[in-house]
Amino acid sequence: MSSPVAKRLSTLGSLLHGVYEYNVLRRFRRVPLRQLVIDVTYRCNSRCVMCSIWSAEPQPELTLAQFATLLADPLFRGVERLMLSGGEPTLRPDLVELVEACFECMPSLFSLSLITNGLAPDRVISLYGDIARRCAERGIRLSISVSLDGVGEIHDRMRNIPNAFAKVEQTLEGLGQLRKKYGFYLGVGCVVCHLTLPHLQTLADWCLQRDVDLGYQLVGFHDTYVNNIAQQSVLDFTEDDRPALHALLQRLASGRSLRNPMASYWADMLHMYAKGRPRQSPCAFLVDSLVLDAAGNIRVCETAANIGNCLESGSCSKLYFSEKASAMRSAMKSGACLNCNSGCMVNIAWRKDLFKYLGFLMRGG
Repeated sequence: MSSPVAKRLSTLGSLLHGVYEYNVLRRFRRVPLRQLVIDVTYRCNSRCVMCSIWSAEPQPELTLAQFATLLADPLFRGVERLMLSGGEPTLRPDLVELVEACFECMPSLFSLSLITNGLAPDRVISLYGDIARRCAERGIRLSISVSLDGVGEIHDRMRNIPNAFAKVEQTLEGLGQLRKKYGFYLGVGCVVCHLTLPHLQTLADWCLQRDVDLGYQLVGFHDTYVNNIAQQSVLDFTEDDRPALHALLQRLASGRSLRNPMASYWADMLHMYAKGRPRQSPCAFLVDSLVLDAAGNIRVCETAANIGNCLESGSCSKLYFSEKASAMRSAMKSGACLNCNSGCMVNIAWRKDLFKYLGFLMRGG
C-alpha cells in the first residue's frame, strides 16, 4: 500500500507534467491520453427525468474479453485518471473483473472514480467494497459519487423510482462504513435544475449532518448520450429561477484561489449565466481525455458524436490521434464548448492549464 507522501508526490509529478503538456507539448503534437471515461454499460435501473439512456433500445455490449483486448492498446498505458460511468455501472456483473483489467492495462493509473445511482444498496456496497479493497492494496486513490438530487420526495420524482431516496440513504450508510475501513472519498452528486433548485439548501444540510460532500452539476441539454432535449421545457431554468441560481453560483464561487479551481469554475458559470459571457474554464476533453463506451465507440467527450468504433477500426490509438478527432475538437472549441456548463474534470484541466488559470484569477474572472 502506497504511503500518503508517495501519493502526493505522484499527484504533484502528474500535475507538473500536465502543465508542460498543456502549455508546451500541445502546441506541437497531440498530447498523450491521461484521463479516460468508460461508460461500462448503458443499462440503467433508474428512470431519470433528465436522462433518456434508460429508454434507449438495448444494444450489444463489449464482453470482458473484448474490453481487455481494446485496453491492451498502448494508448491506455499513460492513463492516470479513470472514471467508470454508465448507465448504472453496477448492473455490469463483471464490473470488478473489468476494473482489474483496467489496472493491468494502465500502469500509470493512480485515481479511479466510480458513480452510482445507489438504487440497489446491497449490490453497490458489495461491488464497490470489493473495488475499494483492491484500490487500497494497489495504492490507487478511489472516489465514489452517489447521485442524489434532494431529500425525500424530490429525489423520487427526479429518478421516477418509488422509495429512491430511501434506497440511496441505505447505500450511503453502507458506503460510509466502507469509507472508514478503506479511506476513499465519498460524495453526493446533484443535478441542479428548475425542479431541484428550491430544495438545495435542505439537501446541503442533510449532507453536512452526515459528513458527505455535496457536488453540483448544472443541467445541460444534448441530443447525444443523455438525449434529453425533449425534457428541456420541464427542467431548464426560468427567469424566476435566476435570483436563486445566481445566489448559488456566487456562493460556490467564493474563496477563489490557486488551491481552489472549482470555485473559479463556478465563477465562470456565474459569468455565463448572469452576463452571457462564453466559457473560460479549460476542458480536459479537448486536450488529453477521451470517452470509451460499452459498444466500443470513442467520443471526444460525453456530449460529442462518435468518432468511430475501436472494434471496427482495430485501434483506439488510431481514432484518438485521427484527423477526424482533431477536427471535432477544433470545431467544439470554437462552438459547443463556449456554452458548455459541464464541470467534469475541470479541476484537473484548470491546474494543468496553469497560465490560463492564473490569468483568470488575476482578472477576477
